[in-house]
Amino acid sequence: MSKAKLSDIMNKRLVIIKCNSSIKDIAEIMAAKRVSAVVLVDSGRPVGILTERDLARQVCANDLTASKTPATALMSAPVVAVGADLTMQDAAEVMVKNGVRHLAVENKKHRLVGMVTATDFARYTGRKAFGESTVLDLLYPYEEMGEEMP
Repeated sequence: MSKAKLSDIMNKRLVIIKCNSSIKDIAEIMAAKRVSAVVLVDSGRPVGILTERDLARQVCANDLTASKTPATALMSAPVVAVGADLTMQDAAEVMVKNGVRHLAVENKKHRLVGMVTATDFARYTGRKAFGESTVLDLLYPYEEMGEEMP
């Protein structure tokens, strides 16, 4: 696997949401922002991650009312965070070891600066193999974000 660092491949479309939000509100934000996961915070500190997979599997399978279910009921916690200078190989090992598909990426000051997923690995590998524009780039265009949502 490539020696590329996560800072080279991470998705900067980081959406941070307060953990007392309902999963309905979060699902709407995820759809509008075109992200597959959000970081949940309490008093500005990351406490969990909520993914599309969490929503699909847990809400539907358990017949939950999205507008009445808090994000904390479904989030994965604690947040698995790694440094932006970690290599793709090392990040993949962290993902496998922790059984996660999303890693929060932080800078040297431990501030979240992005997220990396298997899609980001595929996008980077595709660019290296086939050039700058790939199908993944067309399906999931990058937009830099870092805003905290209600």
